[in-house]
Amino acid sequence: MRLVVVCAALIVGIATSASAADVPVRATLTTSSTRAFVGVPWEYSIAVHGLADGPVDARVKLQVLRGAQLVRCWTGFALVPCSSTGSATWIAFRGKRRGAILWPSRLAGSRVTFRAEIATATRSLRLNAPVNVRSEP
Repeated sequence: MRLVVVCAALIVGIATSASAADVPVRATLTTSSTRAFVGVPWEYSIAVHGLADGPVDARVKLQVLRGAQLVRCWTGFALVPCSSTGSATWIAFRGKRRGAILWPSRLAGSRVTFRAEIATATRSLRLNAPVNVRSEP
């Protein structure tokens, strides 16, 4: 399956000293498509690297927004309704995280934003990917 990059790499900060707070971090979000189908696995990949040090320890929360409103959060097993960012489960990883989402039927016909909220020891980042959820492939 060919992957489509839907969020360009973000480079945050420029290293001017050796302190941990100044370490630049690059993160990318790649998805299998900008279209998703209810009940069909939709794949995503998140990569987080320091510009000089390679893979970085990170945590991510996965969320779905309709416009600016948070409507779904990943709780470790599924996307469930939520109304606050505290409802999502933090997923720890080093360097790269891959996964698949099964989109719920309640989102069929919706244009939503899949958000990866990433935290490292030195930075917080938000990567967004547009998704058009359909009921049938």
